[in-house]
Amino acid sequence: MVKISKKSGHGGRGQKIKPARSNTPKKNRPAFSKSTSSTNPDRKLPEGMKAGHFRTKSTIKRLNMYRAKPDVAKMKEQKKKPVRIAPDRRWFGNTRVVTQDQLSKFRTELAKSVHDPFSVVLKRSKLPMALLKDPEKDARMNLLSIEPYHETFGPKSLRKKPKLQAEDLESLVARAEENDSKYEQNDKVDRDLLAVKQAKAVDKIVPEAVFNKGTSARIWRELYKVIDSSDIVLQVIDARDPMGTRCKQLEASLKKNHPNKHMILVFNKCDLVPAWVTKRWVRRLCTEYPCLAFHASVTNPFGKAALLNLIRQFAGLMKDRKHVQIGLIGYPNVGKSSVINALRRKKVCKSAPVPGETKIWQYVTLTKRIYLIDCPGIVPPSPSDYANDAAKVLKGVVRIERIKDPSLYCDEVLTRVKEQYLREKYKLGEQVKWKDTEEFLTHLALKFGKLLKKGEADIDCTAKIVLLDWQRGRLPFYTMPPAAPVEKDSDGEENPDKPSIVVKQSFAELAPALEFDEQDAHPIGEDPADNDDGEDVAAPGSDDEGEDAEGPSASSKAKGKKVKKTTKKGKKKGADDQVVVKPGKNQEKAGTVDWMAAISEFEA
Repeated sequence: MVKISKKSGHGGRGQKIKPARSNTPKKNRPAFSKSTSSTNPDRKLPEGMKAGHFRTKSTIKRLNMYRAKPDVAKMKEQKKKPVRIAPDRRWFGNTRVVTQDQLSKFRTELAKSVHDPFSVVLKRSKLPMALLKDPEKDARMNLLSIEPYHETFGPKSLRKKPKLQAEDLESLVARAEENDSKYEQNDKVDRDLLAVKQAKAVDKIVPEAVFNKGTSARIWRELYKVIDSSDIVLQVIDARDPMGTRCKQLEASLKKNHPNKHMILVFNKCDLVPAWVTKRWVRRLCTEYPCLAFHASVTNPFGKAALLNLIRQFAGLMKDRKHVQIGLIGYPNVGKSSVINALRRKKVCKSAPVPGETKIWQYVTLTKRIYLIDCPGIVPPSPSDYANDAAKVLKGVVRIERIKDPSLYCDEVLTRVKEQYLREKYKLGEQVKWKDTEEFLTHLALKFGKLLKKGEADIDCTAKIVLLDWQRGRLPFYTMPPAAPVEKDSDGEENPDKPSIVVKQSFAELAPALEFDEQDAHPIGEDPADNDDGEDVAAPGSDDEGEDAEGPSASSKAKGKKVKKTTKKGKKKGADDQVVVKPGKNQEKAGTVDWMAAISEFEA
């Protein structure tokens, strides 16, 4: 149906035909426009044209969004009329009201569980964790306890008396004369201040740039990424120097800023120290965090099943999380990447016996739900002096080939390693004797043939050999473990009912890779026949209920017998491959986990 309209003044000429307006209701019209405009996302393509020559629907919508400008004035306009709120049952539901006594009791009890490294708080999302801290108490300063109000304002206000060295001119002159006489009488005072400054400048050791490795902002940014992404943090420490390779500042930061993250200490390189040293250190460290002895090896690891079971138990308690991320942190060259390779039974992370091999964080899949995050080695900032630089060299933080004067740091090696071990390692006879480090390096250079012009000994090259042997664990050394304190309650009594994660590990089959003498191979003050390598290491506050949970293998271990199980492939499994979650007396007992079942999903 068309409509013919006539323009006035043309006698009917110039007729214009217009389409009549459709009488179809608006609600019955099609939802998609039939326009072929380039701005219409629902347009149809011309016949014979392919879709690859035209913009897609999403591209057209995105371009339309770019063209559309928001109405800023409308956005900033404040509504003056009453606004109707959408009805919702949650607005009229019951609210939780708690008294101040109940709130303080809740804070006290929950704070103990949050700060306990051996406990996991379930359903954290449903608990009011924000109530643990009182923001007003931290922000408010009690100034009235320092200075009362009536002493500062009002008619009885007191004015502070300034501390003057002299009240009048005579006392000031007398003080100046007294100081002048003291200065003239003291012969030890050097009046030439310029000479003193020059002497200090000469004596000051210029720090090398290589000692700043691991302290850059880029490395710490990688660390913060790993910590923010992790639910569980594994801190890998060196068995030869456990306390020296722990980062106390990072542990305190995790407790303060991330109380919901759990930390586990991995006592790596336990094959470089005697078994009794490993056991005592693990027992000592278990008083602070869950600790496991570990030997990172793809073919013959130690403590792998115990660490896997402990990780799976933590992951089982975090059922509200879809994925569980585990970050590995620690000093350089402590074996973080090697631990990941041992857990995966293949080389998935690049590792080397030199520091700084890992440059950025790496994301590795352990299971369908558990992921491992490798982190570059970090070094806490410390003042640049000889003691700290020598400690960094012996901890393996610095690459030896980049040190300008390596012979300066060999004195610490000769102080820590026994003379007997040095003679056995470098095959030096009893007739070879030395008084200082330079003389020892000279004998060693002559034996190795490291000579310079005119037959002089190359001390720097020999010092690098000694330091490399130290870093790679070829020289026997260990740090004496301290006595483990007993966990007690606030009343001073032992608490055996405290729920804790108890790790059962047997060190009967752990043989050190280095040869130690009779004095170092066995505990001091004990008979070698009474060596306790076959016993278990448990966290403090545990009782004897673990034997029932372990089964017959645990009871036989307590009698000193070695129990081995044979798998389907014919391999024998030691009794150290078990981890037990130990509850209190009022809780249910948990059984053991078979290590083959724990790693069955890694089978190719």
